[in-house]
Amino acid sequence: MLKFTPGASTHRHNHTEIEFWTVIAGGVRIHMDGGNFLLLTGESVRVEPLQSHRIEALDSGAVMQTVWWHSRRNFEETAGARGNNSDREVMIVPAMLTPNGRMHIGHAAGPFLYADILSRIAKAAGRASFVVQGTHGHLEHIRIAAEAANMDYYHLAERNTSSFRESLSRLKAEPDVFIGTEPDERGRAVVLEVFERLFEKGLIVEREHSVPYDPDTGRFVVDAFVHGECPHCGGYSSGTECEDCGALVLDADLGNPVDLGGKPLEKRALKRLFLNLASLHSKIESFVSQEHFPLHSRLYVDSWLERGLPEVCVTNLNGHGINVPLPGFQDQRFNVVMEYVPRHLLALESIRESRGQPARWYQLKPSELPELNILFGADNSFGRLLVIPAVLAALDLEQLLPRRVYANSMLTLDGLKLSTSRNHAIWINDFVTPENAEAFRFYLCRCRPEGVPEDFTVGSFEKWKSDFWETELASALRNGGHVIRRVTSAELPGPGQWSASEIELLATCKYFNDGIRADFEAPYPDIRRITRTIETFVNKIDRYFATSLHVPAPSKGNEALERTAARMAFMALASLSVALFPITPDFAASILSRLGLPTSPNLDWLGRDWMSEQVNVSGQL
Repeated sequence: MLKFTPGASTHRHNHTEIEFWTVIAGGVRIHMDGGNFLLLTGESVRVEPLQSHRIEALDSGAVMQTVWWHSRRNFEETAGARGNNSDREVMIVPAMLTPNGRMHIGHAAGPFLYADILSRIAKAAGRASFVVQGTHGHLEHIRIAAEAANMDYYHLAERNTSSFRESLSRLKAEPDVFIGTEPDERGRAVVLEVFERLFEKGLIVEREHSVPYDPDTGRFVVDAFVHGECPHCGGYSSGTECEDCGALVLDADLGNPVDLGGKPLEKRALKRLFLNLASLHSKIESFVSQEHFPLHSRLYVDSWLERGLPEVCVTNLNGHGINVPLPGFQDQRFNVVMEYVPRHLLALESIRESRGQPARWYQLKPSELPELNILFGADNSFGRLLVIPAVLAALDLEQLLPRRVYANSMLTLDGLKLSTSRNHAIWINDFVTPENAEAFRFYLCRCRPEGVPEDFTVGSFEKWKSDFWETELASALRNGGHVIRRVTSAELPGPGQWSASEIELLATCKYFNDGIRADFEAPYPDIRRITRTIETFVNKIDRYFATSLHVPAPSKGNEALERTAARMAFMALASLSVALFPITPDFAASILSRLGLPTSPNLDWLGRDWMSEQVNVSGQL
C-alpha cells in the first residue's frame, strides 16, 4: 500500500518492472510519458517497463495499492524499441562556435566532427539528414576579443568565422547550413518573432538586480566581462556559464565579482528582461520524460527540476545585438540566450529555401518538422538541455524538441586544459593537412571525451598513426589486394573449396557486420567502441590475408581455395569500407573505388551475399 499526504509527490522515475496501481481512497494525478491524467478511487492503471512516471496526490491525499512483477521479455522488448526507428529527416545541430579565436582540437573532438559522423551514419541508414553549424551572434566573449585586437566587433567575428570554416573544410566536416554572426534582415525578424510570442504568453518578465558596476568607468560590468564565485558550485565562473558545473550564471549572483583585470567591483541596481523558466517546468518535465537521455543529461535536467528552474537574463547593455522593442529597454539588446532557438528556426527556413520549398517556421505543420539532434560540451548544458527545449515547447513546437542530446566532456592537451589565452592548444588550421586529415578524424573519434575527460598528445597520435594507420591498416589493404589479384584483375570468380580458415573468417566478418550495424543503428553510436572494433577487425583480416599468401605452390586444390580466399578478401574489405565511411569518408571511398563499388555505401551492404554476387574489381588493388 502507498499512502500519500495531500499534495505529496514522488520523484519522476522509471524501472524494469511492470506495475499495476489501484486507487483505494482519494485521488492522484499521474504524470506519465509527457502527459498527465487523474486516477480516482476505484480506478487502475498499468505502467510498463521504462515508462517514466510521477505520482502526485490531490488535496484529499490518497491510498493506492501497487502490485509489480518482473518480465524479462517485456523489459527487453521495450528497451530494444528505443532505437533510431524514426524515418523523419534528422536536423543535427552542434553548439555554435564562438568567433573570438581559432578552432583547436578540443572543439573538433567535441561536437563538430561528431555531428558530421552522425549525419553520415544517418544517410548510410537511408535517412535524410542535414547539419547546421554557425557562429554565435552576440556574445560578450567576442566583444572582449575585438577590444583586445582593436577591431570592429563584426569584422573580428567574420575573420574568425572564415578561419572556422577553413577548419571544418580541413576536417571534411562542412555543414549543410552555416549561419554567421551578423544577422541579416530575416535573422533579426526571427528573433523578434520568438520574443513577441514569449512576451505574449507572459514568459518574459522584468527584474531589477544589484549588478556589478565599475564606478571608475561608469559602466555596468556584465556577462563575460565579470568573474567571481559561482552561486551554484562555488567554482570560479564568468557571468554567463560556469565551466565547472555547466550552470547558466547570472552576473548579479556572482560572489566577490571582479573585472577581467581582477579589480573588485561594486553593485548597483539594473533592470533587465528575463525568461521565466519556472513557468515552463511542466513542459521541461514532459520533454525529459519522453526520451531516454544519457546519464549526464538525465541527471542534469533532473537536478534543476528538483532545485527549481531560475529566471534567465535575455537582455543586457551590450554594445552589439538586436535592440529590445519595449519601452524602457531601448538601450538594451538581446543576448545570446535569446538567439538559441531563433537560429534553429532560421536554419530550418534556410534548408527549405535551398530545396525550393520556402516557408516561415510558424507556417510549418508538425509533420514537416525534422527530428532535432543537438551536440554540445557538458559545460554548455544549461542552454541546450533547459533553455532550448523550454522555448521550443513554449512556441508549441513539440515535434522539434531534441530527440537526441550528445554531451561530451573535455579534451585536454598534455594533461592540461586547452587555453586560447595561454596558447596551450593545437590549432586545426596549423595541424591538419590533406595527408593526415583522415587519420586525424579516426584518432579523434578513438579518443572522443565521452563521460570523462580524455587527454591528447601529439606523440600518442603520431605513434598510433605509425603503428596502425601506416602499418597495420596499410598491410591489410595491400595483402587483401594481393589475395584478390592473384585470382583476377577483372570479374571475380565464385568461391571454390573451403578450409577451416575461410569458415572462421566468414564468421568473423558476420560478427563484425552485425556489430557495426547495431552500433550505427543505436540511439547513441559509441564512436570510441566502433573505432576499436575496426582496429581489431583489421588485425584479424590481415593475419588471414598474410596466411593465405604463404600457402605452398599452387595446385588444382589450392586454386579452388584461392578463389574462396579472394571472395573472402573482397567481403572483408567491403565490410571494412562501410564501417570506415562515416569516420574517414575519403579513405573509405578510395577502397570502394578500387573494389569496383560505388563510393557512397549504405548499411545494407553489411548484409549482402558477397559469395554469390557478380563483382568486378578495378585492377588497382
